[in-house]
Amino acid sequence: MDTYWNHNTAFHDELIADGKLRGGRVLDIGCGDGLLLQRLAPFVQQVIGIDPDNTAIEIAQTRLTSISNVTLINGDFLASPIPKQEERYATVICVATLHHMDLRSALLLMREVLAPGGRLLIIGLADDKSLVDLVFSGILLLPIRIMDRFHGGMRNPNVRITAPTESIREIRQVAQQILPGAKVRRRFYFRYSLSWDKPLEEK
Repeated sequence: MDTYWNHNTAFHDELIADGKLRGGRVLDIGCGDGLLLQRLAPFVQQVIGIDPDNTAIEIAQTRLTSISNVTLINGDFLASPIPKQEERYATVICVATLHHMDLRSALLLMREVLAPGGRLLIIGLADDKSLVDLVFSGILLLPIRIMDRFHGGMRNPNVRITAPTESIREIRQVAQQILPGAKVRRRFYFRYSLSWDKPLEEK
């Protein structure tokens, strides 16, 4: 199945490059149609994708049918059991999915499923609640439209759309409580990134 471009896949290259550094087992939360799993699979030991959308998982199964080191789970990440220590993930990735879940609960569980020394990588959407938020979004509007045209327009697969409710400031506050030292920064395409390395001594 073909690749495509949109404001989420624009970050795939950096996520893949980061995941390659650790290899091992990778979890993609909200894997959708499996494009990121397909691109990650050649560089890691195993990729696991979870998504509650039946249609998305069916599309992912078709996309990934010939790839042996991929596992798909049709379910709710927040209802997932915590894996055994040896089955935890070297990299946990979450692209445009965190705002579909309870922020605190999701970050707590992501921390639990991550192996010591592993890395959490989130590309997310935040609500514009402050004047600073609105100014940043306004400044980026024209450049983003130009980039959209440069890439030939966006393709957005049929996915469930939910508007974000937390601002980047609120996300940063909760992240620092649950993931001390997490790096949260504004990114292009109306996105933010969050990265956090789990301490080696933490079980």
